[in-house]
Amino acid sequence: MLAQLRNVSLSFPDKKVLEGVSLTVYPGDRIALVGENGAGKTSLFRMLTGALAPDSGEVSLAGGVRIGHLEQDFADLLSDAPRDTCMEAALKPFGDLLELEARIDRLVASLGEVTDGDRASEVLTELGEAQQRFEASGGYEFRARTGTTLTGLGLPEALWDRGVSELSAGQRVRLALARVLLEEHDLILFDEPTNHLDISAREWLEDRLAAMDAAYVVASHDRRFLDAVAHKVAHLDRGGLALYTGDYTAFRHQLRQAEEEGWRGYEKSRKLAKKLQRQAQSYQRWSDAGERKKRGAADKGFVSHKAAKLMKRSLVARKRMEAAVESAKTEKPFTKDAVRIEFGSSRGRGLLHAEDLVVGYAEGSPLTGQLSFDLSTGDRLAVLGPNGSGKTALLRTVLGEIPPLEGHAQLSPSVRVGYFDQDDRLVSSGETALGFVLGTTERDETLVRTVLGRMGVRRETVNKPVSKLSSGERAKVLLAGLILGDNNLLVLDEPTNYLDIETQDVLLDALGEFPGGILFVSHDRYFAEALATATLAFGIT
Repeated sequence: MLAQLRNVSLSFPDKKVLEGVSLTVYPGDRIALVGENGAGKTSLFRMLTGALAPDSGEVSLAGGVRIGHLEQDFADLLSDAPRDTCMEAALKPFGDLLELEARIDRLVASLGEVTDGDRASEVLTELGEAQQRFEASGGYEFRARTGTTLTGLGLPEALWDRGVSELSAGQRVRLALARVLLEEHDLILFDEPTNHLDISAREWLEDRLAAMDAAYVVASHDRRFLDAVAHKVAHLDRGGLALYTGDYTAFRHQLRQAEEEGWRGYEKSRKLAKKLQRQAQSYQRWSDAGERKKRGAADKGFVSHKAAKLMKRSLVARKRMEAAVESAKTEKPFTKDAVRIEFGSSRGRGLLHAEDLVVGYAEGSPLTGQLSFDLSTGDRLAVLGPNGSGKTALLRTVLGEIPPLEGHAQLSPSVRVGYFDQDDRLVSSGETALGFVLGTTERDETLVRTVLGRMGVRRETVNKPVSKLSSGERAKVLLAGLILGDNNLLVLDEPTNYLDIETQDVLLDALGEFPGGILFVSHDRYFAEALATATLAFGIT
């Protein structure tokens, strides 16, 4: 056993998060931690690291266990190394080796200055011992390992000499992930490691985790990634935790089976309750008839005895019926109400035409070759490619935010665009979540609240200012506004980055019914394949 939660409960002022949760992590475990946003995944990680104490229950760690933690909101690398370069920050886990390397360099330099033979012999002995320790500790490999890790996670050599303060938020997330992977741990807790990773980096990380000796627990919204890295699935749902064996797809299959069995048990209890109700009513009618009959002069106790017997059977059947009804209430599986959004028809067929289009942010620095494509009503065009290949630049060029370097992109005059911007630049921070969505649609407030609820926005959150919401909550609010708005072209830049899988399914259902066209960027392989009718691939060989 490396770490254990035993009957842990946790509450915040506005809600109960965990109740009676138990989980044991053993050496070699590969566990996917799944559940809706707000289910308690990050809180569970923080309890395992000691950063958060439960209200009740126990948290136990094996003696001397080394735990690494990649936090969802990236670690602030500037706090301990404000002037470090990207490579210097990545090499922090190898502090002892760096010191030994510097000592070897000093000993080599001193050999050229030593004239005394005895002293030269001492220096040579020290140098040999230091070199042996250096080699045994992986000293001739750690720089290559670091470079391979940075490159694999999408931080190429051109960035290694750049200051950490100059890196983008996404690049710093990848740097934080690289440091966790390069450190020595017995157990690693990964909170959303795939955010800001393109498909090639996700695949590299899958291979890296497969070769890892350390146990890990990983929370991710990428189901393909979870299929590749998990052997167990811990599911947080409505305060409880259930552990399943297998990858994410196997877990979903087991969950469906459990739901089907639950519905069968519920229907069985309902049928039994109806049968017992009919029996009780029959016994009651016979008993009442017997009571009337016994009042006749010919009754010598026989009819009275029979009526009493029927009354007793009626009471027994009624009690069994009430128990069956109560059992049906208990066994009824939890389901969320389905939301059907009635979309209007999309006016016009052709929505977007691009011809010989080249995009980029500066003259002389194109990000793409010439692109020609059309987008019509019913099309779902996925733009795929590695980070930095021009995907967002294409969306912004189509929307007129930046000019094309060559060619042109023409929107139809009838187009009404709904744009999901991954940097949340389009959401006014002064509005409430409810107010923002109501401002995008003429739909009634009841439907808006219902859609927000199905998107996973909690009841107590809808009246909060957007500026106070988490990244995931802001994404859900913006997407709800796009779904309910009067748009016939949706332009979506990484819409699933902060969405839990349950909300992704809701979004996929809604987008599947959308009558207009969709142009979208996504690194989520399942989402892209489930939605796209065609793809536009950048920088993919």
